[in-house]
Amino acid sequence: MPIVVEREILDWVRQLFRFPKEATGLFVTGTSMANFIALLVARTATLGAGVRRTGISAEQGRLRVYASKAAHGCIAKALDMAGFGTESLRRVATDCLHRIDVIELREAIAADRSAGLTPFMVVGTAGTVDVGAVDDLQALADICAQEGLTFHVDGAYGALAMMSPQLAPRLSGIERADSIAFDFHKWTQVPYDAGFVLIRDGERHLQTFDNPDAYLHRDRRGLAGGSPWPCDYGPDLSRGFRALKTWFTLKTYGTDRLGAVMAQTCEIARHLEDRVRSESSLELLAAAQLNIVCFRYRCDDSDLRNAKIVAELHETGVAAPSVTIIDECVAIRVAIFNHRTRTTDIDAMIDAVLEIGRKLGAEVEYKLKLVA
Repeated sequence: MPIVVEREILDWVRQLFRFPKEATGLFVTGTSMANFIALLVARTATLGAGVRRTGISAEQGRLRVYASKAAHGCIAKALDMAGFGTESLRRVATDCLHRIDVIELREAIAADRSAGLTPFMVVGTAGTVDVGAVDDLQALADICAQEGLTFHVDGAYGALAMMSPQLAPRLSGIERADSIAFDFHKWTQVPYDAGFVLIRDGERHLQTFDNPDAYLHRDRRGLAGGSPWPCDYGPDLSRGFRALKTWFTLKTYGTDRLGAVMAQTCEIARHLEDRVRSESSLELLAAAQLNIVCFRYRCDDSDLRNAKIVAELHETGVAAPSVTIIDECVAIRVAIFNHRTRTTDIDAMIDAVLEIGRKLGAEVEYKLKLVA
């Protein structure tokens, strides 16, 4: 049953991203593992299945992967675990919308080729962790097609915006990817954990992980039937039934309703953006591209005070934003995923930010007077 259910969800995912029926996929812990698996498949595509026996030579270690400076840190970690080393990752600057700069990417690829290096993979991001930016996936797909590179999309949460007719156009080009990594346990409200990796070339995926050991003997009948098995597509032999909770979520709510929730969170993010713009004491640091807004309280001790504001919001239970760095400034980062969040919650948070900011400012002034 677990395998049958997982295969049914794989079929749904193929349809969602318009991948061919030969595409394969696998439930994993999360997008970090999904990105790692996609990297290993790209390694097989570039170096052949023999690399599993011989490992990466010094010459092969001159391969290069490209991602924006806003890409998640798990990309570098995947290169470390795969044996390439973190220096194999070339981080490309971002544009004013925090997307990978495609002009600089082309220049980086050309420069590396001239230096005798071998570009082999580009990682696009669909929903960066800091601000929710979506790279120009069509442009990246074009570059990869022209340069003969593997095109992977880290869509940890943003990829599933394909369920929303309003948001899906922002992901144009994702259907051209060689692989996609994402989490059902984010925007689709599935209980943690439920990551997924989708690979266009199923045969290449199989070559990367299949295991002929005798204790994994296949048969046409009984419990040994039905190969390939999930362990033929990833590193885990022991696996939980992640597919069941995902299956129930999709069957109960459907993609239309889940897509509507995603669109709703983006509307609420725009309401937050409007509230920030309307308050002279607040400064918008990153506008809402999807469902994430970054802003700060304006003051002389901005970095310290904004960090304290977030801590007090947590401790009072008003809201649970996080802290990040935008353009070298400490930012209050609000990521809206919960389907129960409403504009009234946002208004309560903004009111609390203003109140806490003023209170902290008064404390600073009082201390300065004592010193004087």
